[in-house]
Amino acid sequence: MQTNSNIAKPSLSRRAFWDVDLKRLDFDRYPEFTVVRAMERGTSNDIREVIRYYGRQKVQTILTNSERLLPRAQVISRRLFHLHNSDFKCSTGTQRARNFSMF
Repeated sequence: MQTNSNIAKPSLSRRAFWDVDLKRLDFDRYPEFTVVRAMERGTSNDIREVIRYYGRQKVQTILTNSERLLPRAQVISRRLFHLHNSDFKCSTGTQRARNFSMF
């Protein structure tokens, strides 16, 4: 597994990571969680920080291969990386409901 030990950890806001202790979050172990959460709910600085830390190519790969993305993350990703809806795995098939309950 490639680590980013020589790069400073991202400085992320509590806006996107309200439920996470950022001091204990292992950015190298959970890149998908970090990137998707920053793109879906983060500030523009959060987005810049994850791109700086992981690199444009890795962030783009994570986003296009994600099975679920909020529309905000798709719009930002399309603009940043010049992508189309068909480039996203979550747009090409039907999304499955998670944690769905009838009651």
